[in-house]
Amino acid sequence: MDKKENKRFYLIREDVLPESVVKTLQIKEVLKNNPSLSIFEAVKQFDLSRSAFYKYRDTIFPIDEKLEETREFTLILYVNDIIGMLAEVLNTLSKLNLSVLTIHQSIPMDGRATITLSLDGKDTDLEIDEVMESLKMIEHISNVELISMTI
Repeated sequence: MDKKENKRFYLIREDVLPESVVKTLQIKEVLKNNPSLSIFEAVKQFDLSRSAFYKYRDTIFPIDEKLEETREFTLILYVNDIIGMLAEVLNTLSKLNLSVLTIHQSIPMDGRATITLSLDGKDTDLEIDEVMESLKMIEHISNVELISMTI
């Protein structure tokens, strides 16, 4: 790949990552929490080679670590078309200390609609999955998906 080209990013669940990548994430966390620990000691503790650690350390990071820097993300909610649905969603977001940056509600079809929300979470301590679970608890929301985030 040409170095001038943009790098592509993916969201991927931890359970499908290779063991060396998961260990790299664990080592980064240990080093972050214990600055006196050397990289040599940390990789030895997790039975990973230093070369594997150095290969992945600058290319893999938890979503929430990057969100600490920006805290902006976009969700899509699949909802039943009932009066007051959007108001209930906005009320819940307010209680979670989230700011709405943009909002779009689709035209309902067959009693269903989508609500797309770009949110700023700098004033909340919640992680994305906790926000999504809180929204899923609202009656008449069938699903919530993360569709983008600012990194």
